[in-house]
Amino acid sequence: MKVAVINFSGNVGKSTISAHLLHPYMNNCPIFSIESLNSDSSADGMEVEKIRGKKFGGLQEQLLVIDTAIIDVGASNVDDFLNMMSKYHGSHEDFDYFLIPVVKEKKQQSDTINTIRSLSAMGIPATKIRIVFNKLDNEDVIEEEFSALFGLHHLEQNFILNANAVIYYNEVFEKVKIIGKSISAILADTTNYRQKLRETEDLKEREHCVKMIAIKRLAISAQHNLNDVFAILFKK
Repeated sequence: MKVAVINFSGNVGKSTISAHLLHPYMNNCPIFSIESLNSDSSADGMEVEKIRGKKFGGLQEQLLVIDTAIIDVGASNVDDFLNMMSKYHGSHEDFDYFLIPVVKEKKQQSDTINTIRSLSAMGIPATKIRIVFNKLDNEDVIEEEFSALFGLHHLEQNFILNANAVIYYNEVFEKVKIIGKSISAILADTTNYRQKLRETEDLKEREHCVKMIAIKRLAISAQHNLNDVFAILFKK
């Protein structure tokens, strides 16, 4: 499976979603970061291969010889990426899905609509264009917060929309950036920090143990949410 994570807008969580929603469920496949200005999935503890949007030909050559990949398209490179994809006629067929993260802010929602329409205009079928709602609070009513998207879906039917594909706000996504580890790496850490906390008298070590206990608890909650969202987005 090859998934492009894309949106004309920044600050919707493309790199975080690439690192934490997709990468662990796609056999830790390569992540290609199409970015020139902003941070990418490397900030989430991932190894990434960086490519400029104008270097689409090189990316295409790599995608043709591998079965699984994540392509994290930064907002600063979306125009170049789409223009080059149009130039290489039929190259959109190399991607199984175009995943569009969206947040509550109105500008980002407007950019999301433009992204959907741009992909659809290239001949990409609705089944390949999928929305994931990001950074939501538990009390948010999805249909109200994103009424424009639901209206667009009703009218144009050119993308897949599921109100249950929601990644809820969790502090862990920012905390793991600080320590440079992925959520998967945090959960794979078998260190008994509670025991270490009881045994050490070193102040810095105690602070580290307390921090790691809290991060791991948040990571478990986030992982349950991510498990559900991945299954909803890509269920067969």
